[in-house]
Amino acid sequence: MLKSKTYSLYRCKKVLRHIYPRYKRKRKHLSDIQKKRFENILTSLQTSINKKNKKAADRAAKNLENLAIQYLKKSALEQVFDIFIALVFAIVVAIAVRQMWFELMTIPTGSMRPTLKEKDILLVSKTDFGINVPLQTKHLYFDPDLLKRGSIVIFSSKNLDIADQNMLYFYIFPGKKQIVKRLIGKPGDILYFYGGRIYGIDKHGNEIKELNSSEYFKNIEHIPFIRFDGKVLTPQNFSKEIYSPVVFYQMNEPLAMLNINPMGQIESELLTEHASVFTKDSSIKNYYDIWGFKNFAMSRILTKEEVEKYSNDSLEDVEEAQLYLELTHHPSLKNSKIIRDEYGRLRPALNYSTSIIPLFEDSLKKIFDSMYTARFCVKNGAIYRYGSKFKKDITIAKLEDVTNGCYEIQNGKAYFVNFLGMTKKLKNDHLFNQFSIERTKTFYNLGIEFANIFKPHKKNQLLVPSRYGYFRNNDFYLMGHVIFKQDDPTLVSFLQREYKKQQSMTNQYKAFEDLGPPFDTYDGKFDKNIIRKFGIKIPEKMYLVLGDNHAMSADSRDFGFVPEDNLKGGVNFIFWPPSSRWGEAFQPPFEKITFPKLIIWSSAFVIVVVSTIIIRRRTKKPLKF
Repeated sequence: MLKSKTYSLYRCKKVLRHIYPRYKRKRKHLSDIQKKRFENILTSLQTSINKKNKKAADRAAKNLENLAIQYLKKSALEQVFDIFIALVFAIVVAIAVRQMWFELMTIPTGSMRPTLKEKDILLVSKTDFGINVPLQTKHLYFDPDLLKRGSIVIFSSKNLDIADQNMLYFYIFPGKKQIVKRLIGKPGDILYFYGGRIYGIDKHGNEIKELNSSEYFKNIEHIPFIRFDGKVLTPQNFSKEIYSPVVFYQMNEPLAMLNINPMGQIESELLTEHASVFTKDSSIKNYYDIWGFKNFAMSRILTKEEVEKYSNDSLEDVEEAQLYLELTHHPSLKNSKIIRDEYGRLRPALNYSTSIIPLFEDSLKKIFDSMYTARFCVKNGAIYRYGSKFKKDITIAKLEDVTNGCYEIQNGKAYFVNFLGMTKKLKNDHLFNQFSIERTKTFYNLGIEFANIFKPHKKNQLLVPSRYGYFRNNDFYLMGHVIFKQDDPTLVSFLQREYKKQQSMTNQYKAFEDLGPPFDTYDGKFDKNIIRKFGIKIPEKMYLVLGDNHAMSADSRDFGFVPEDNLKGGVNFIFWPPSSRWGEAFQPPFEKITFPKLIIWSSAFVIVVVSTIIIRRRTKKPLKF
């Protein structure tokens, strides 16, 4: 016969705390003899606990449990009530902790790659810069000085222009989804984009030096738009089968409008009166001047046949090459045209300049070695982005030689991803690590979504991969890497063709060239006037947030500025998976000791101490029968 395990004093105390109240509630249903037995054992148990007589306490606790099983059985209603009270208490505590103290969160998408990846589990602190009101977009306390540019923040999607933002806490309480992005701009900042980097001045007119000196910005590529036309708002009804007027939104602010007048002519207007976007003395004349749009180009890789069929540029004077890089740049309201968009609507659209750069094997290898993707899955030879539903109609062609599973590519290196989100570098002879001209073109043109809709298929195509080209210090970049050095003959020839086209097409074509950072032409120093004239101004109590993976990030470029009240906390620790990224996130560290942390931590400490004292006193307090 097995000997039962001896109860510890702690367990004996729990037995006393649980059975004593039950006895008091039910003793009126017991006989005098039964009452006497309960009271004798309860008194004996308390005495043994107070004298720390473990053996006697163990014996009394077990006797008390056996007696309770016989005479203090809970009814079904009592059991349900106890479960309900325990559940409510647990939910209240969990909500208070998750909303005001800390929370574990899982990353669902690749918008913050490579800093945060799909399936990462994060430890999020809710006390880094404020004290939240549970289940509301409000703060009991908020200190904007504790927020640093470059910090990775968590914020509520409430009142933001985001689809499918509703969720349920614990499958009961309605709430809004939380989003993670990197904080870029604070209230009063004016920011300008050039060369994949950001330049700016703060509300006091001082240069924001960390935007270019901090490692948290220098190693991340930043683009000021998702698409040149941003969100396009059209009327529900159309006139003469053409939808007009058309309003173009960037940062969720209306920037420009195209309208067809009664004469059938396209009229254009820059909506620069919005002080939240432009400074009040803004003298922006062209759409492409906004925030530095003119420093960037949308790009895709084409064959010779595709250039002739789909591109608005030609191969005249362009060297014969394996493939060609098409650059679409300088979006303009001038010379606008009517197109049929991706929804089949006839509407006025922005005009663009288009350029072609020949790609030879050496430059294609550089592109292949710079390639990055989101996490993607292969199923029966078809490929689709992780997290999206498997649909044969949007997947790429069959990849017969690839094993089913999930993968990712970063800086040209391919990795296998297991079901726990842990990655393993694939061997050099794996298909995804083997350079080929066709595979380079395919991966580049399908973009992050791995969807056929981004492949070249028509002229004036609006849906193109989120692959951006730009100059920095006269070198040409794609995907954050130098593809052509300034003295590369291919780049030199390209620029010569650009200048020639610009001269021959006066006021109709803008050469894609390095226009330089916002520095003074004469002394080369930082020019605040350029920032004030062309930059984006962050409104009061608003913040600009961007995803590290701009190619697939719905961020401020899409839903606009984030209100101060929506900010809920900061990412402190990557909890899973074990890897070189495990530990503190790649960001400026939050302050270790802050007023919100002192309040929340000390409150939690006081609650624990007071609860412990109350429980101990109840155990020692004489029982009343």
